[in-house]
Amino acid sequence: MGHVIGGEIDKMGILYERYKLPLYAYFFKLTRGDNQASEDLVHTVFYRAIRYKTSFTGQGSFKNWLFRIAHNVGIDHHRIIRNQNGYNAEIKATQTLLYEHNDLEKNEQRATLEKAMNKLKPCERELLILGKIECLKYKEISDILGTTESNVKIRIFRALKKLKNIYTKLENTRYEKSRS
Repeated sequence: MGHVIGGEIDKMGILYERYKLPLYAYFFKLTRGDNQASEDLVHTVFYRAIRYKTSFTGQGSFKNWLFRIAHNVGIDHHRIIRNQNGYNAEIKATQTLLYEHNDLEKNEQRATLEKAMNKLKPCERELLILGKIECLKYKEISDILGTTESNVKIRIFRALKKLKNIYTKLENTRYEKSRS
């Protein structure tokens, strides 16, 4: 990153190759599987990284700084979607990334989990995506969201608890319907 800050923008290509797939996966989940939007958002992140390259102070990791930009790009994207369409864009937990098996029970569980994830607030879904799907550490998430590590732990714990309650209710409803 030091070379990029010094004006060697061509070095950004190396960083792009290293981080484009994790960023794409992040946006793919945030946009509910929209390939084109995900690609566009990745490009926006790198555009902003080049534009605001001097804001990277070297404190913390480049990955955290980049995901902080991605977080802000995602917020901007959701704001645009909400303004254009009059509704909040929701995050879709993609089936192929969550489960490897395709048998009927797994498909039903996956569909139930997606429904449960969609009932969470966007900020709760984002926390679960960052922490449990992207497997970022609490410290990394706190840097991205601009909050404390203990706040992230509490919020993830609460979001998981809420997800579990919603999932259990949906599963019980599904089970009762299948018995009828």
